[in-house]
Amino acid sequence: MLVYIKPLSTFPKLHSDTLFGALTSAISELYPDLIEKMLKEFEEGRPPFLISSTFPVIFNDDEKIKFYPKLIMDSDLSNIDSKTLKDYKKVEYIEEELFNALIKGDLTEKDLLNNYDNYYRSLNLLMSEKLNVDFGFGENILPNNMVNRLINETEIFYTQGDSYKNLGLFYLVYLFDECYGKIIESAMKFLKDRGFGRDISTGKGHFDFEIESVLNYEDNEGDNMFVSLSRFIPTENDLKRINEYSFYEIGSKRGRDKSGEIRKQVRFFKEGSVFPNFQLTYGNIVKSGDINPAIEYGYAYPLRFSKEIK
Repeated sequence: MLVYIKPLSTFPKLHSDTLFGALTSAISELYPDLIEKMLKEFEEGRPPFLISSTFPVIFNDDEKIKFYPKLIMDSDLSNIDSKTLKDYKKVEYIEEELFNALIKGDLTEKDLLNNYDNYYRSLNLLMSEKLNVDFGFGENILPNNMVNRLINETEIFYTQGDSYKNLGLFYLVYLFDECYGKIIESAMKFLKDRGFGRDISTGKGHFDFEIESVLNYEDNEGDNMFVSLSRFIPTENDLKRINEYSFYEIGSKRGRDKSGEIRKQVRFFKEGSVFPNFQLTYGNIVKSGDINPAIEYGYAYPLRFSKEIK
């Protein structure tokens, strides 16, 4: 499944863990008899579906131009012009055509940078050429109040969202159990009515959406690598398989529940990290917090590919 989100107001950033939390909340409201069984399957390493993080998509009339995370690679960039490298560091997402060429080996990162003037960067997006469409997004950081019931004081925290113009988000769903296709669609309809994020009461986080039925990515016999399109919390078995052909960046998060409890720090591999391919699923979900434990989604969304290893 491919789900397109068209924000109608300021909209939050949605990594796979945040998206999973929203979908799970909606499913628990719509299918209360199903949610416990579903979460147990995730906890036992038998996920009924996998989701990616959300990534940008430009709406150009009937055309949808998708962007994927910049790959974390082992390229030798020592001879690349410093001005080019400085500009390339601003890139977070790469147009689908370029992304596919990079993972297939038809284009190397070094070749891309040696011919960087042939490409076009707008904001944090890198594409093959400048598009004839006015698009953009702007970041909004808004102050909010919260009462810490442990110390009975009011604290200020900040929420982040983006305003979009001819630009939205998309995410991928890999269905192991086909019946969850309709369940996720129902969850999206529920969230459409309610909104994403904490500021739905003030009109933020509202959206429209569209779903395309696409074939699940096949695990071909020759695919010896994968890139994760989600935040990936590895198991001990996953960590044992990391070797010199693994390229990754580590992120972390520390949540806070409604009571004010600060949950333990959770570490994960960021989207765009690359690893050897050796099984069907990677990662797991973990629980953090003692008072009201939260479920942190950490399954990799593996996009598999073949790479010649020398």
